Amino acid sequence: MRNSLQIAKIFGIPIKIHISFLLVLPFFTWIFAIQPEPFGFAGIESEPVKYLLSLLTAILLFASVLAHELAHSYFSLRYGGSISEITLYLIGGVSSMKEELHDPASEAKMAFVGPFSSIVIGIVLLAFNYLFNPTVSPSEGGPFFLMVFILGYINIILGLFNLIPAFPMDGGRILRAFFAQRMGFVEATEKAASIGKIFAFLMGIIGLFISFWLILIAFFVYMGASGEERQVKNRYGKL
Repeated sequence: MRNSLQIAKIFGIPIKIHISFLLVLPFFTWIFAIQPEPFGFAGIESEPVKYLLSLLTAILLFASVLAHELAHSYFSLRYGGSISEITLYLIGGVSSMKEELHDPASEAKMAFVGPFSSIVIGIVLLAFNYLFNPTVSPSEGGPFFLMVFILGYINIILGLFNLIPAFPMDGGRILRAFFAQRMGFVEATEKAASIGKIFAFLMGIIGLFISFWLILIAFFVYMGASGEERQVKNRYGKL
């Protein structure tokens, strides 16, 4: 893929970072540096330490996203699918499949395991913080426990968010698998993509009153739903 750089290969799958990832990494570092505790490091007086911890947290966050995508890839390979590459983008990671899984049960399991892995990572990190942090507040336990809390919290939020039934989130693939048990694969994709677009439209309207970030995510969801529908139609001849 153009504008992407391969950094590793896991399970025989090329791991790439998109140019947008290089732009968002400093931004996430800045966000963590200015956010007050317990969701950032603004309370740390030393500027170098503050930004070093923020950078490390941003890197580990995207490592968690990579683990999420690897969980998808492992189950796809297990059920006979084929992954061409995993790419880390501005708003997350994408596993590019050479061919979709057409067994609805297999696709549902493959889609669910990604959010499940994020939630498990989050629970493990928060449990670690709860068991080993000598204080009640994560911020009072020191920078390490604060970082563990932030990563645990965000992983759970990411896992739950990805279960929303709209492409390109994993919940959209689970929804398509549900429809595919009752109709053809292309038609199931059309229905799931339509629901994704409606969800994106409603999210965008809410974002006008709440947050620009919701508008950005809504745009990402709409484009992802449209792209998935177009790709499936082109591949299987229904234009």
